[in-house]
Amino acid sequence: MTCRFLGKRVVVIGSGATAMTLVPAPASTASRVTMLQRSPSHIVARPGHDALADRIRALLPEKPAHRVVRGKNVVLGTLFFQLMRRLPGRAASALRKRVAAQLPASIPVDPHFVPSYDPWDQRLCLVPDADLFRALRAGKVPWRRT
Repeated sequence: MTCRFLGKRVVVIGSGATAMTLVPAPASTASRVTMLQRSPSHIVARPGHDALADRIRALLPEKPAHRVVRGKNVVLGTLFFQLMRRLPGRAASALRKRVAAQLPASIPVDPHFVPSYDPWDQRLCLVPDADLFRALRAGKVPWRRT
């Protein structure tokens, strides 16, 4: 996919989950990638690989490992969702702080990463392996808001 963008200028319109995961790929070969957003989304970066699940799979046979990993994911996902819904102000603040720590100094958190809604009023955008933030820090993705 990235070969199509070699040396080209690319604009990705939107800042939803698809854009968050799409932008880093052309950023590695395009001359410039601009992510144009109308309104910001709540964002969370997570590792693309689950090391704990790998350890569980190494210790248990396939079926029990699958059940344990699935149970872990359901419980953690539910706890995360409940925390976001029950303490929206604190949750939004924590999400903003995590994003701010990964942004280059040239991109302010406010207004670019401060949504007008509480976490989980709309779904959160997942940034696997924080690759969007790496592309932003590398200067390959200027951030524009309309």
